[in-house]
Amino acid sequence: MDNLYSSTLEYLERAFMPHTSEYQRYIDFQTMRDMKQVTKEKRPVYFDLEIKELAEMNRRYILDGFWNGIFFTAVLPTSNTIKGTIEYYGKPPKMLIGRFEMGEEVKSFSPAFLKEEFKRKKVLGDTLRDFSEILFTYLNTYVNDMDVSIETTTFEDVENPIFEEWEFPFLEEHPDLQKEWASLKERTANQFKRLDELDIEDQYALETMMAKDVPDFIASFHRLSDENKESRKHELVETMYDLSRFIETLERKEEESYAQNFARSKGIIASKYNKEDENFLSRK
Repeated sequence: MDNLYSSTLEYLERAFMPHTSEYQRYIDFQTMRDMKQVTKEKRPVYFDLEIKELAEMNRRYILDGFWNGIFFTAVLPTSNTIKGTIEYYGKPPKMLIGRFEMGEEVKSFSPAFLKEEFKRKKVLGDTLRDFSEILFTYLNTYVNDMDVSIETTTFEDVENPIFEEWEFPFLEEHPDLQKEWASLKERTANQFKRLDELDIEDQYALETMMAKDVPDFIASFHRLSDENKESRKHELVETMYDLSRFIETLERKEEESYAQNFARSKGIIASKYNKEDENFLSRK
Protein backbone atom coordinates (compact mmCIF):
# COMPACT_ATOMS: atom_id res chain seq x y z
CA MET A 1 0.00 0.00 0.00
CA ASP A 2 2.83 2.34 0.85
CA ASN A 3 4.48 1.72 -2.54
CA LEU A 4 1.17 2.38 -4.29
CA TYR A 5 0.84 5.68 -2.42
CA SER A 6 4.37 6.67 -3.33
CA SER A 7 4.01 5.78 -7.00
CA THR A 8 0.72 7.70 -7.18
CA LEU A 9 2.37 10.81 -5.77
CA GLU A 10 5.24 10.45 -8.21
CA TYR A 11 2.81 10.13 -11.14
CA LEU A 12 0.90 13.23 -10.03
CA GLU A 13 4.09 15.22 -9.67
CA ARG A 14 5.31 14.25 -13.12
CA ALA A 15 1.90 14.83 -14.72
CA PHE A 16 0.94 18.15 -13.16
CA MET A 17 4.24 19.67 -12.04
CA PRO A 18 6.81 18.56 -14.64
CA HIS A 19 9.01 21.62 -14.01
CA THR A 20 9.48 20.57 -10.40
CA SER A 21 10.23 16.92 -11.15
CA GLU A 22 13.43 17.59 -13.15
CA TYR A 23 15.44 16.67 -10.05
CA GLN A 24 14.43 13.03 -10.54
CA ARG A 25 17.18 12.70 -13.14
CA TYR A 26 19.57 12.69 -10.16
CA ILE A 27 17.53 11.47 -7.19
CA ASP A 28 14.30 9.56 -7.72
CA PHE A 29 11.06 10.47 -6.03
CA GLN A 30 11.07 7.52 -3.63
CA THR A 31 14.58 8.29 -2.40
CA MET A 32 13.66 11.93 -1.75
CA ARG A 33 10.62 10.67 0.13
CA ASP A 34 12.82 8.35 2.21
CA MET A 35 15.11 11.29 2.97
CA LYS A 36 12.15 13.26 4.23
CA GLN A 37 11.17 10.33 6.44
CA VAL A 38 14.66 10.48 7.96
CA THR A 39 14.40 14.24 8.61
CA LYS A 40 11.05 13.63 10.37
CA GLU A 41 12.72 10.91 12.47
CA LYS A 42 10.35 8.29 11.09
CA ARG A 43 13.18 6.31 9.50
CA PRO A 44 16.71 5.70 10.90
CA VAL A 45 19.46 7.15 8.73
CA TYR A 46 21.56 4.00 9.08
CA PHE A 47 19.01 2.04 7.01
CA ASP A 48 20.43 1.51 3.50
CA LEU A 49 23.73 3.13 4.56
CA GLU A 50 26.85 1.53 3.12
CA ILE A 51 30.33 2.77 4.08
CA LYS A 52 32.69 2.15 1.16
CA GLU A 53 35.96 3.75 2.27
CA LEU A 54 37.26 5.59 5.30
CA ALA A 55 40.64 7.32 5.52
CA GLU A 56 42.11 9.20 8.47
CA MET A 57 43.99 12.36 7.56
CA ASN A 58 45.91 14.82 9.74
CA ARG A 59 42.88 16.61 11.13
CA ARG A 60 39.91 14.96 9.47
CA TYR A 61 38.33 11.75 8.29
CA ILE A 62 37.28 11.40 4.65
CA LEU A 63 34.47 8.92 4.17
CA ASP A 64 32.89 7.63 0.95
CA GLY A 65 29.60 5.80 1.04
CA PHE A 66 26.16 5.15 -0.38
CA TRP A 67 22.81 5.92 1.15
CA ASN A 68 19.88 4.31 -0.62
CA GLY A 69 21.97 4.20 -3.80
CA ILE A 70 23.15 7.85 -3.59
CA PHE A 71 26.91 8.23 -3.54
CA PHE A 72 28.29 10.77 -1.08
CA THR A 73 31.63 11.94 0.31
CA ALA A 74 31.82 13.31 3.85
CA VAL A 75 34.61 15.23 5.58
CA LEU A 76 34.50 14.77 9.35
CA PRO A 77 36.83 17.20 11.13
CA THR A 78 38.84 16.26 14.21
CA SER A 79 39.84 19.93 14.59
CA ASN A 80 37.57 22.92 15.13
CA THR A 81 39.42 24.79 12.38
CA ILE A 82 38.14 22.40 9.69
CA LYS A 83 34.69 22.62 8.16
CA GLY A 84 32.55 19.51 7.97
CA THR A 85 31.16 18.88 4.49
CA ILE A 86 28.99 16.39 2.64
CA GLU A 87 28.89 16.13 -1.15
CA TYR A 88 26.19 14.20 -3.04
CA TYR A 89 26.71 12.76 -6.50
CA GLY A 90 23.24 11.55 -7.33
CA LYS A 91 21.88 8.22 -8.47
CA PRO A 92 23.75 7.03 -10.48
CA PRO A 93 26.81 9.04 -9.30
CA LYS A 94 27.65 10.96 -12.48
CA MET A 95 28.00 14.53 -11.28
CA LEU A 96 28.01 16.68 -8.16
CA ILE A 97 24.46 17.72 -7.29
CA GLY A 98 25.04 19.34 -3.91
CA ARG A 99 27.69 20.32 -1.40
CA PHE A 100 26.70 21.19 2.17
CA GLU A 101 29.05 22.81 4.67
CA MET A 102 28.94 23.13 8.43
CA GLY A 103 29.08 26.75 9.55
CA GLU A 104 32.00 27.77 11.76
CA GLU A 105 29.97 29.93 14.14
CA VAL A 106 26.50 28.38 13.84
CA LYS A 107 26.85 24.60 13.86
CA SER A 108 24.34 23.91 11.09
CA PHE A 109 24.60 22.92 7.45
CA SER A 110 24.01 25.23 4.51
CA PRO A 111 24.39 24.59 0.78
CA ALA A 112 27.66 25.79 -0.73
CA PHE A 113 26.54 24.40 -4.10
CA LEU A 114 23.21 23.06 -5.31
CA LYS A 115 22.09 22.14 -8.80
CA GLU A 116 19.39 24.36 -10.25
CA GLU A 117 16.84 21.53 -10.32
CA PHE A 118 16.95 21.42 -6.51
CA LYS A 119 17.00 25.19 -6.06
CA ARG A 120 13.72 25.66 -7.92
CA LYS A 121 11.79 23.75 -5.28
CA LYS A 122 12.80 24.99 -1.83
CA VAL A 123 11.53 21.92 -0.05
CA LEU A 124 14.06 19.75 -1.95
CA GLY A 125 17.03 21.87 -0.87
CA ASP A 126 15.70 21.94 2.70
CA THR A 127 15.32 18.16 2.70
CA LEU A 128 18.91 17.64 1.50
CA ARG A 129 20.18 20.12 4.09
CA ASP A 130 18.26 18.56 7.00
CA PHE A 131 19.21 15.06 5.88
CA SER A 132 22.87 16.15 5.74
CA GLU A 133 22.80 17.22 9.38
CA ILE A 134 21.36 13.88 10.51
CA LEU A 135 23.74 11.86 8.32
CA PHE A 136 26.72 13.92 9.50
CA THR A 137 25.80 13.36 13.16
CA TYR A 138 25.51 9.63 12.62
CA LEU A 139 28.81 9.39 10.70
CA ASN A 140 30.61 11.23 13.51
CA THR A 141 29.20 8.72 15.99
CA TYR A 142 30.15 5.86 13.67
CA VAL A 143 33.77 7.03 13.46
CA ASN A 144 34.07 7.71 17.19
CA ASP A 145 32.64 4.32 18.13
CA MET A 146 34.79 2.26 15.76
CA ASP A 147 36.62 -0.61 17.43
CA VAL A 148 38.76 -1.43 14.40
CA SER A 149 41.76 0.58 13.31
CA ILE A 150 41.54 2.26 9.93
CA GLU A 151 44.19 3.05 7.38
CA THR A 152 45.83 6.36 8.16
CA THR A 153 47.48 8.77 5.80
CA THR A 154 49.22 11.38 7.92
CA PHE A 155 52.54 11.95 6.11
CA GLU A 156 54.12 12.45 9.53
CA ASP A 157 57.69 12.63 8.19
CA VAL A 158 57.40 15.93 6.34
CA GLU A 159 61.09 15.81 5.40
CA ASN A 160 60.45 12.64 3.39
CA PRO A 161 56.70 12.37 2.84
CA ILE A 162 55.27 8.94 2.18
CA PHE A 163 54.62 8.64 -1.53
CA GLU A 164 54.44 4.86 -1.71
CA GLU A 165 51.18 4.97 -3.66
CA TRP A 166 52.66 7.56 -6.03
CA GLU A 167 55.14 5.04 -7.44
CA PHE A 168 54.69 4.93 -11.23
CA PRO A 169 56.69 2.10 -12.91
CA PHE A 170 55.37 3.10 -16.34
CA LEU A 171 57.38 6.32 -16.14
CA GLU A 172 60.67 4.42 -15.94
CA GLU A 173 60.44 4.03 -19.71
CA HIS A 174 59.84 7.76 -20.16
CA PRO A 175 62.71 9.67 -18.48
CA ASP A 176 61.27 13.09 -19.33
CA LEU A 177 57.95 12.32 -17.66
CA GLN A 178 59.69 10.62 -14.76
CA LYS A 179 61.72 13.77 -14.13
CA GLU A 180 58.57 15.91 -14.16
CA TRP A 181 56.85 13.45 -11.83
CA ALA A 182 59.75 13.61 -9.35
CA SER A 183 59.62 17.41 -9.45
CA LEU A 184 55.86 17.37 -8.86
CA LYS A 185 56.28 15.09 -5.84
CA GLU A 186 58.93 17.38 -4.36
CA ARG A 187 56.81 20.49 -4.86
CA THR A 188 53.79 18.73 -3.38
CA ALA A 189 55.85 17.75 -0.33
CA ASN A 190 56.95 21.36 0.13
CA GLN A 191 53.35 22.54 0.14
CA PHE A 192 52.36 19.80 2.57
CA LYS A 193 54.96 21.12 5.03
CA ARG A 194 52.98 24.35 5.25
CA LEU A 195 49.57 22.64 5.44
CA ASP A 196 48.47 24.63 8.50
CA GLU A 197 49.06 27.88 6.60
CA LEU A 198 46.71 26.95 3.75
CA ASP A 199 43.06 27.87 3.41
CA ILE A 200 40.66 25.20 4.61
CA GLU A 201 39.60 24.28 1.07
CA ASP A 202 43.21 24.04 -0.09
CA GLN A 203 44.06 21.82 2.88
CA TYR A 204 41.27 19.44 1.98
CA ALA A 205 42.16 19.46 -1.72
CA LEU A 206 45.87 18.85 -1.09
CA GLU A 207 45.31 16.00 1.37
CA THR A 208 42.73 14.38 -0.91
CA MET A 209 45.06 14.72 -3.91
CA MET A 210 47.95 13.07 -2.05
CA ALA A 211 46.04 10.27 -0.36
CA LYS A 212 43.24 9.44 -2.77
CA ASP A 213 43.01 11.12 -6.16
CA VAL A 214 46.56 10.44 -7.39
CA PRO A 215 46.76 6.83 -6.10
CA ASP A 216 43.35 6.08 -7.64
CA PHE A 217 44.47 7.49 -11.00
CA ILE A 218 47.72 5.47 -10.95
CA ALA A 219 45.84 2.29 -10.05
CA SER A 220 43.42 2.84 -12.94
CA PHE A 221 46.29 3.53 -15.34
CA HIS A 222 48.12 0.38 -14.27
CA ARG A 223 45.10 -1.75 -15.11
CA LEU A 224 45.42 -0.79 -18.78
CA SER A 225 47.21 -3.08 -21.18
CA ASP A 226 50.73 -2.06 -22.25
CA GLU A 227 49.40 -0.99 -25.64
CA ASN A 228 46.66 1.14 -24.13
CA LYS A 229 49.09 2.73 -21.69
CA GLU A 230 51.12 4.07 -24.61
CA SER A 231 48.08 5.16 -26.60
CA ARG A 232 46.63 6.99 -23.61
CA LYS A 233 49.85 8.55 -22.43
CA HIS A 234 48.43 11.95 -23.35
CA GLU A 235 45.85 11.53 -20.57
CA LEU A 236 48.68 11.00 -18.10
CA VAL A 237 50.39 14.16 -19.36
CA GLU A 238 47.12 16.11 -19.00
CA THR A 239 46.66 14.83 -15.45
CA MET A 240 50.21 15.80 -14.52
CA TYR A 241 49.54 19.24 -15.97
CA ASP A 242 46.36 19.62 -13.88
CA LEU A 243 48.20 18.57 -10.71
CA SER A 244 51.04 20.96 -11.50
CA ARG A 245 48.60 23.84 -12.01
CA PHE A 246 47.08 23.15 -8.59
CA ILE A 247 50.50 23.17 -6.91
CA GLU A 248 51.39 26.36 -8.81
CA THR A 249 48.30 27.99 -7.30
CA LEU A 250 49.46 27.07 -3.80
CA GLU A 251 52.98 28.29 -4.59
CA ARG A 252 51.61 31.60 -5.89
CA LYS A 253 49.58 32.08 -2.72
CA GLU A 254 52.72 31.32 -0.72
CA GLU A 255 54.67 34.01 -2.60
CA GLU A 256 51.82 36.49 -2.16
CA SER A 257 51.82 35.78 1.57
CA TYR A 258 55.58 36.36 1.76
CA ALA A 259 55.21 39.61 -0.19
CA GLN A 260 52.47 40.85 2.13
CA ASN A 261 54.48 39.97 5.23
CA PHE A 262 57.52 41.72 3.78
CA ALA A 263 55.54 44.86 2.99
CA ARG A 264 54.06 44.83 6.50
CA SER A 265 57.49 44.41 8.12
CA LYS A 266 58.95 47.09 5.91
CA GLY A 267 56.20 49.47 6.99
CA ILE A 268 56.89 48.80 10.66
CA ILE A 269 60.60 49.39 10.21
CA ALA A 270 60.01 52.58 8.23
CA SER A 271 57.75 54.05 10.90
CA LYS A 272 59.93 52.93 13.80
CA TYR A 273 63.30 53.91 12.43
CA ASN A 274 62.32 56.80 10.16
CA LYS A 275 64.50 59.33 11.96
CA GLU A 276 67.48 57.02 11.98
CA ASP A 277 67.00 56.52 8.22
CA GLU A 278 66.99 60.28 7.66
CA ASN A 279 70.21 60.70 9.69
CA PHE A 280 71.83 57.84 7.80
CA LEU A 281 70.88 59.34 4.43
CA SER A 282 72.10 62.79 5.47
CA ARG A 283 75.46 61.30 6.44
CA LYS A 284 75.72 59.72 3.02
